[in-house]
Amino acid sequence: MRFRALCGGLFAVGLWLFVPAVQAATVLFVSAKDYPSPPSAWAWRPSESHSEPAKITDREGRVLYGFWATILRGRIPTPDGDTPLETACRKPDGRADVVVALGWEAARIVARECDRPLLAVQVTHRQWMSGLDAPPIAPRTALYLEADPRRHLPLVRAFLPRARRIGLLTPPDLPDWLPRLREAAREAGFELAEIPAGSDREAVRALRVHLAGLDAVLLPPDSRLINEWSLKPLLLMTVRQGIPTFGGPTARYVEAGVMAAAVADEASLLDQIRASVADLARGKAPAPVYPATVRVAVNPTVARTLNLSDEAIERARAIPSRP
Repeated sequence: MRFRALCGGLFAVGLWLFVPAVQAATVLFVSAKDYPSPPSAWAWRPSESHSEPAKITDREGRVLYGFWATILRGRIPTPDGDTPLETACRKPDGRADVVVALGWEAARIVARECDRPLLAVQVTHRQWMSGLDAPPIAPRTALYLEADPRRHLPLVRAFLPRARRIGLLTPPDLPDWLPRLREAAREAGFELAEIPAGSDREAVRALRVHLAGLDAVLLPPDSRLINEWSLKPLLLMTVRQGIPTFGGPTARYVEAGVMAAAVADEASLLDQIRASVADLARGKAPAPVYPATVRVAVNPTVARTLNLSDEAIERARAIPSRP
């Protein structure tokens, strides 16, 4: 099926995913407008014919085959007429074994329209924990967009060997990542100064009050507190005070002025996708997970502004990609 871009719409791709040591599973990849294509690191090459599959090639040279198809309002335009997403979850000789949804919008649509096992990829921990609109009728799991918050702590130590006190904006509820982060910070010799906030506006006001005495600020993985509106004033505030900020779900936060963050290594996500698909195809629902392999994103301009050395940048970049 020929790939056809559809601005502002949704699209899907049916893939035959070859999982080592298990029977091959038929996988339907669905993406939303926020993800107009698979990550560039997947080396996706669309087919130019209706009969030959496109390819995704990982770093080990293993290939996933499939076809593109556009989706708009839950339907797929095809030469034979629009096809509902529910029908797209099927194949001529049976059914798709697993649907992999890239992004939260796509995951919600798939959960509502398709009764196949679901792997949600590139969704945040906060989104997944908020729940899908439709009750589960098949196994579901997620591969989170952001890295485990604990993965940012070695970055703080690499840049600031003598740092002691880290400020952390905390949401009103008790997310399951917070106790684990508290323990990891204690073991790493940090004092985690928690700053409660109920919204992005409160986050800006609260940090301004508690900024004195902090060696660094760690952004929480919670869009209620850190988002496009609150990030700019928070970064302006911390840079003016000479305090580096760490964290963020993607490298875009670092590009915006965050000192450094551990972010998902997109090329390595395919291995985790393969493993989750294998479990889902057997009717199992593995626990949601963070990316196992990360890369370090650094903003050298911010580092120089804060008088941090090139050696500190090299120490951060030398941090292992896996825990």
